[in-house]
Amino acid sequence: MNIVIADDHPLYRMALSGLLSQLDTNASVVDCCDFDELLDHVENATSDPDLIVMDIRMPGMEFKQALEQLRATYADVPVVVVSASEELEDMTLALNLGADGYIPKSSSRDVLLSAVRLILSGGKYFPFEIFAAEKKSFAPSPSTSRAGVPASGNNTQSLTRRQKNVLDLMAQGQSNKEIAEALQLAESTVKVHITAIFRTLGVSNRTQAVLQAKELA
Repeated sequence: MNIVIADDHPLYRMALSGLLSQLDTNASVVDCCDFDELLDHVENATSDPDLIVMDIRMPGMEFKQALEQLRATYADVPVVVVSASEELEDMTLALNLGADGYIPKSSSRDVLLSAVRLILSGGKYFPFEIFAAEKKSFAPSPSTSRAGVPASGNNTQSLTRRQKNVLDLMAQGQSNKEIAEALQLAESTVKVHITAIFRTLGVSNRTQAVLQAKELA
């Protein structure tokens, strides 16, 4: 597994590199100090990376330009933002530009690793605050279901297989700990899946998720 990190703080970059090395026994992590070095490395590498991790504010090239270039050239490579910023504006920008995840640097080690594993498996991870804010500002229309999701769509189809498994067990009233034991996952990973389920279904709690899943079944 080839991972490329871009962060302008050497100590954090070194710590993140060591942490991400735990994802795979054969993980190779290259660290860069800014967007320009990141893009230069990716463009000159013999093969595309399996994961790109980047901060949102670094010297040189702007984040928007860098991420747009990465999405246009390496559409199949997951890109994750790991940043000290917990501003909704920054999270929304990353989401709208096509990032596969946004992980605040205040996150625990387990949450960060679980979120990255989710993204590597094809999912997405964003703090729930961004979707709670969107839901709050969403004005339902006559064509919208009670849960705030367009009635013509079935958002459960967008869930990954693992997320559907988690949702099924939620519907049975199982706790995060019980779900983790049943699916042989870390409890922190279950929490990451639940956050992704809430985001996909446009809900804010377990009850709403289960009710909406039954309505859309």
